[in-house]
Amino acid sequence: MCQKERRLRIWERAGRLLFQEAVIVVMCAVIGVAALTVAYLIPRDDMRENVRKSSEILHNEGLGACIWEEIGETALDVYTDGLILNVSYTETKDGVRDILSGTYVEVDGKNPMESLYETAVLSNEGYTVKNYGRYWHGYQIILRPLLCFFTYSDIRQINMILQLMLVFFLVCVLVKSGDGIFVLPFFGMYVFLSPVSLYSSLQYSPCFYIMMLTLIEIFGWKETWNDRKGNETFLLAGILTAYFDFLTYPLITLAVPLAAYIGVDYKRLLRAPKYGIGRLFLYTISWGFGYVGMWSLKWVIATILTEENIIYDAFAEIAYRSGYFIKKHSYCDTLKLNMSVCNGKIFLIGIICVILYILLLRIKNRIAVKRELFPVIGMLFIVSAYPFFWYLVTKNHSCSHSYFTWRELAITVFGILMAGVIGLRYFFAGGSGSAGGGSA
Repeated sequence: MCQKERRLRIWERAGRLLFQEAVIVVMCAVIGVAALTVAYLIPRDDMRENVRKSSEILHNEGLGACIWEEIGETALDVYTDGLILNVSYTETKDGVRDILSGTYVEVDGKNPMESLYETAVLSNEGYTVKNYGRYWHGYQIILRPLLCFFTYSDIRQINMILQLMLVFFLVCVLVKSGDGIFVLPFFGMYVFLSPVSLYSSLQYSPCFYIMMLTLIEIFGWKETWNDRKGNETFLLAGILTAYFDFLTYPLITLAVPLAAYIGVDYKRLLRAPKYGIGRLFLYTISWGFGYVGMWSLKWVIATILTEENIIYDAFAEIAYRSGYFIKKHSYCDTLKLNMSVCNGKIFLIGIICVILYILLLRIKNRIAVKRELFPVIGMLFIVSAYPFFWYLVTKNHSCSHSYFTWRELAITVFGILMAGVIGLRYFFAGGSGSAGGGSA
């Protein structure tokens, strides 16, 4: 086959893949609107008492609350959790606007949490209805039914139980699949994420759940993993992130599963590094297509079916949040603020792994083995750098919201620890020929 024909076939496959993914994104957008519509069929009166109690809880905690005083990693996002409850409870006579524009009440310019307290607890009727239409607010399909039976504190406890169950289940999957050694990087990342604040703030939870479910699929079904399944998995992860997340630390649903995939399939990637780089590229593109495609479809649907120009609002916000069209913070400021929250622990972990890796190279003194392992370690380092590219693209947002965007650095922690673990596994198993690993 000549080079021209080979290129033509590559473009044909790329075109088919793009079309298939576009169809999936459109179908998910339709399902997403339908799910929100069903959620709004729940009578608001069924939620009234639990919302009132929940708004009192948030009001008493106050903005800037931390579980452990003066420890930034345990900061709660009371503001956004108040907004989430506000949006879930607010209804107007225009049901389409409620579903697609994310309506919420505002009293005298107060924040969404305090405005909800004013209306739900103090019965203040002097409010105006605002829109927050650039997000899907997909959490409502879960939160609105829960608010019929539980308060905010109850939901926190449910959230804690579910998250711990997922962690336990993933550990069981790792042990059963023969990848128990990967429990070490997972727990390093999990501790870094500050579990106590993960389940105490609803805003922090969606990305964690999506990441965990994706990891369970990669490790649990590695025997049936193939290129098509990989593309679909990362596409769906991007779609779900756009649907449920509030731009907290979305890249973790891409990069941590990417690092996990490298760990599972590292023996094949040792033999075919170009294939591995191609997979990283394609999986990243699939996730990005799902994320951007699902999110942008929300703007289009909401603009068409409501009187609000959500597309204009979204692009105006992108211009501000990126920091390139409206300069407010520098890249150095963004890095400094995000790293300061986690007290530089990421550098300590990185230094330990690099020293350990160098020592292993010295002890083994096997030049051929070192060269063979470099491409896989290089892939993990590329994935580990994803948060720094993200901060570069979202300078203003990541600087202003560093109290939760610092969690993107968990990607770096996981990637570096995975590199260390794979190095250990490889060396002590005597090289790629007999090393353990996935067979994806």
